[in-house]
Amino acid sequence: MNIPFNSLPGYNELFLDYIDNFQSLRQFYEYDYASQDELRKCAEYVSESYKTGRQFFREDLTSVLLGQNEKFGSGEKTIRNISLLNEHNTLAVVTGQQVGLLTGPMYTVIKALNTVQLADRLGKLFPEFNFVPVFWLESDDHDFLEINNISVINKDYEVQRFSFFENGTEKEKYLTPAGRIVIDDHIRGLINDLESSLGSTDFSGELFEAIRKYYSPGKSMSEAFGSFMNCVLGDRGVILIDPSDARIKELIKPVFRRALAESSLIAENVINTTVELESSHIAQVKPKPVNLFYIHEGSRYLLEPRDGGNFALKNSRQRFTGDELYDLLESSPANFSWNVITRPVCQDYIFPTVAYIGGPSEVSYFAQLKGAYKVFDMRMPVIYPRTSVTLIDGRTKAFMEKNGIDLTGLSDEKELIKLLLRRSLDSNPEDIFGKMKDELVALFYTFEKQLNAIDANQTSAFMKRANQFTESLEVAKEKFSAAQARQNEVLTGQVKKVVTTVYPGTLPQERVLNITMYLNKYGNELLNMIERNVSVDIFMHQTVDLTSNSA
Repeated sequence: MNIPFNSLPGYNELFLDYIDNFQSLRQFYEYDYASQDELRKCAEYVSESYKTGRQFFREDLTSVLLGQNEKFGSGEKTIRNISLLNEHNTLAVVTGQQVGLLTGPMYTVIKALNTVQLADRLGKLFPEFNFVPVFWLESDDHDFLEINNISVINKDYEVQRFSFFENGTEKEKYLTPAGRIVIDDHIRGLINDLESSLGSTDFSGELFEAIRKYYSPGKSMSEAFGSFMNCVLGDRGVILIDPSDARIKELIKPVFRRALAESSLIAENVINTTVELESSHIAQVKPKPVNLFYIHEGSRYLLEPRDGGNFALKNSRQRFTGDELYDLLESSPANFSWNVITRPVCQDYIFPTVAYIGGPSEVSYFAQLKGAYKVFDMRMPVIYPRTSVTLIDGRTKAFMEKNGIDLTGLSDEKELIKLLLRRSLDSNPEDIFGKMKDELVALFYTFEKQLNAIDANQTSAFMKRANQFTESLEVAKEKFSAAQARQNEVLTGQVKKVVTTVYPGTLPQERVLNITMYLNKYGNELLNMIERNVSVDIFMHQTVDLTSNSA
């Protein structure tokens, strides 16, 4: 079942226009994602510009990637794809996400799977090129509270959240890059609680053995994320990159240098584009005077300009002269870090990126970045919308079929309950017994006149019994009404369970639920089901029937 995005809640207007009316936004993007001609144009441009501009570090990049992916436990297909990056006709299909606990919301895994699907599709369209899937681990991000938790639906069909904190205690402030945070013994309790919450299935043993292996004390959040992502995906050839690696940042150093030197121009270009965009849409990001962070004594701070060409770290007392900061860039590039505006440029500087697969918010903020790319003499790649998916289990499917409800009808629990209760009013005991009583009273009245002509005394006794009978209908009505109330309670409970499965907390399933709850129920076959039933070139919301033999 494919459903237009504009029929469902939760999608911003810019993204909806991107899907349905791309030409209205054409000026903000370099290429039309739905055009094969423009995909080819992008591939040819990237191949040529990357070959002439950055060929000197292909082998440096692949050397680092080999080491990282061996550490993450990547398979043979990934290793072959890394080697392909040494070839001048190899291009990358890239996506990325923060290093969320157990891969975070389900869409993270969907994005990774999309890179495989799109790389395969482009390889068939343009066989003169190789296309490899790449997943960028956003390990420098320091918003730990955004990635330290997962949500699942427990055995009682309630959304249950699990959070990990170092030493079991939440800190007042988090400035450490999340990927560097080391897992401690408190992860054991979380995993035990998650296992208990999901319940035991044929797949639980293998799943939780893997979880305990990859999320074991002493491992960093980045290492755990990458290893578990590989476990979930299997050997589909996805190249994982942890860009916080000092060797990667050494390669990105020219981007950092220009981001400092041209900070005003970058901000100006993004601001001008944002003003233009905001005449019709809401902008997603706000540019900073300097769109870089600096990692000082283990904490990540935004760089801010000061008078005289000097710099400061926001919310700290640390100051640098311009010369000091450039010297630090030369000697310690690992301490520099991108923000939302410069991250795409860094990513596309080191990879020959033909397409970036992004969700609705990412698609929207890329609309502000065309001018930023130009400062670096680069072009934005194709911004390809990720697949949006809802998994439909047996309970949900049966409910939808029984009640003639599709996915759009499940988005508002209160309205759905009202609709189904209105349907049940066709069999309302109040109306049925009221009508029955009225008809019986009328009938008795009619025959009372006829019987009176025979024997008035007998008629009076008979009518007394008749009145007693009609009064007893009230008792029967109350019993039927109680039965209907019980049915309505059951119906309301069914609605709550189904809606919670599809729209937990009123949000789309893929943005809230963690994939472990489905792996626990369906095992490793889950990814095969999704891959077989979801198409990367259908730009609508898609559903996967988890009960179908064809799934």
